Amino acid sequence: MRNVSRLFRSFSPLAKFCRQFERSPRILDLGCGTGQNGKFVREILPEVEFYGVDMLPPESVPEFYRYSFVDIDNENLPYPDETFDAIVFTHVIEHLTHPFRVGKEIGRVLKTGGMVYVETPNWTSTLVPSFGFRRDQLHPFNFYDDPTHSKPWSKQGLFVFLYQGCGLHVVRVASVRNFMKLPFDIGKIVFGFLSGQRAPIVYSFWNLFGWSIFGVARKDQEEC
Repeated sequence: MRNVSRLFRSFSPLAKFCRQFERSPRILDLGCGTGQNGKFVREILPEVEFYGVDMLPPESVPEFYRYSFVDIDNENLPYPDETFDAIVFTHVIEHLTHPFRVGKEIGRVLKTGGMVYVETPNWTSTLVPSFGFRRDQLHPFNFYDDPTHSKPWSKQGLFVFLYQGCGLHVVRVASVRNFMKLPFDIGKIVFGFLSGQRAPIVYSFWNLFGWSIFGVARKDQEEC
């Protein structure tokens, strides 16, 4: 099952983003949390030099990160200009009050030619019902099921953030869908109900619905 899951993940937008880099890029994970992105990216880029920022105690963050405690909504990033080959920024921007502030910092610390991947819930996630099955297991079905969510984003809004807020050339904005996984999602939803597990239901629905969107942008010389 682990190998099948790994195969499915290899077709995700984030995996495709990572495969374009050399084997040892310097990557910043904005809002790294407990390292879910980092562990995934390291499967694709084993020699990656990983930096992470968040507001967690250092012992909660995997040791492969060069970690800094930073409130990105209110503080500058503690790195020189033109530091990173890539920045990964997933499911964080919807929690921020001042996203254009961190956008300016993204444009500053990204190397010329470097790229950023941003992922966030689509505004349409506010339209689905709040899902009552095993609420104690969390995992948001409706955007506001997570009380820390502040602002949902549209594709155009994400484009403007990358283009105007970060000062980057936008390569692509699209829905997050793993098409290889779609035929199996209905079965995973049935399995979730039968086994009393909320997560397989929620994340299979996310894929079917296009619950999240992503944007990819590049720092070109003329945009600096």
